[in-house]
Amino acid sequence: MSKAAINMFTKCMATELGPKGIRVNAIGPGVVRTNISKANGFTDEEYDQFLDSFAQKYPLGRIGDPGDIANTVGYLASSQANFITGAIVAVDGGDLVV
Repeated sequence: MSKAAINMFTKCMATELGPKGIRVNAIGPGVVRTNISKANGFTDEEYDQFLDSFAQKYPLGRIGDPGDIANTVGYLASSQANFITGAIVAVDGGDLVV
């Protein structure tokens, strides 16, 4: 439900702020290897096994890296994406897990 709210908020803000030249986009990340997610009490080995289980389900065969998200943010903030607004960009390796 919260993801749907963020998606609609993104589209509403893009519609409202577009006439002022402000672009609004959102990124929908899949599983990403971070220290924050590691802080859930996993040992290093358990954490790697947890991430590997997700990687096997992704068409790209790996989970995300923080750089994958950063590159997308950089692109959306660049002049190359100056006609993109109200978009929700999935950066999830083709996540098919439902």
